[in-house]
Amino acid sequence: MSRPGWAFVNAGSGPGHLQRVPSNAQFTRVQRAYRAYIDHSRDCPNCAFDTTSCDVAEELWRTYVAANS
Repeated sequence: MSRPGWAFVNAGSGPGHLQRVPSNAQFTRVQRAYRAYIDHSRDCPNCAFDTTSCDVAEELWRTYVAANS
């Protein structure tokens, strides 16, 4: 697993700056967690047609938030 690093961000007309970027492993983990949440929300009869989330959706969301921090 690679560690987070730094990348140069072009600021247009200014000198630009360095910005911290996540590792590829962290990015993949976050994307998978979010995809699981979205897929569930689309396919779950309660989540897709109701304004409230089911227990599974809430757990998937907590997993996404934990992966994103």
